[in-house]
Amino acid sequence: MKILRRLSVPVLAAFLSAPSMAAQADDGLLDAMLRAAKDAPARLYEGDAKTYRAGVMTPEALTACLILAHRIDAVAAEIEADKRHIRELDGRIQEAGPRLQNQAVSAVTDPERRKSYEAGVDRYNAWVEQRRAAVEDHNRLVRLYSEMSGRFNGECNGRSYFPSDLEAVKGGLPPEVAERVK
Repeated sequence: MKILRRLSVPVLAAFLSAPSMAAQADDGLLDAMLRAAKDAPARLYEGDAKTYRAGVMTPEALTACLILAHRIDAVAAEIEADKRHIRELDGRIQEAGPRLQNQAVSAVTDPERRKSYEAGVDRYNAWVEQRRAAVEDHNRLVRLYSEMSGRFNGECNGRSYFPSDLEAVKGGLPPEVAERVK
């Protein structure tokens, strides 16, 4: 009887510290998945027929997980950009508020200062509205991230794949994902 050895690369199982947190990795989820294959020992004989038992991704599942990991990374980058934008708006609002309060009294008696004050109030109100819209967008992205992370954790996290399957699916990936898988 011939003993069949196979190598499957585990997808990092410790993305979560608690069930309510989203899957994450410092340099991106897709990079973590790919690093698991690159850090695997030298390729062992997989045999003529691979066994895709529980816990081992088929090529189709691997493709879906790679695409999902890429989407999660993209949404995470958008969330970070939104956070920076919201902080920038917060700074403008926090700086302008006290300044406008100080100008309010003099704007009542001086028509020139009133014009400047009213323009400042308009800018302040525009920043507040931009912040509101940015927070709504940020919250939508956080919900999407959480949903996708839940899917990743349920379908991909902790499962392994054959390195040869990774090589085989590279050609069928969307261009933006294939570029990162190189």
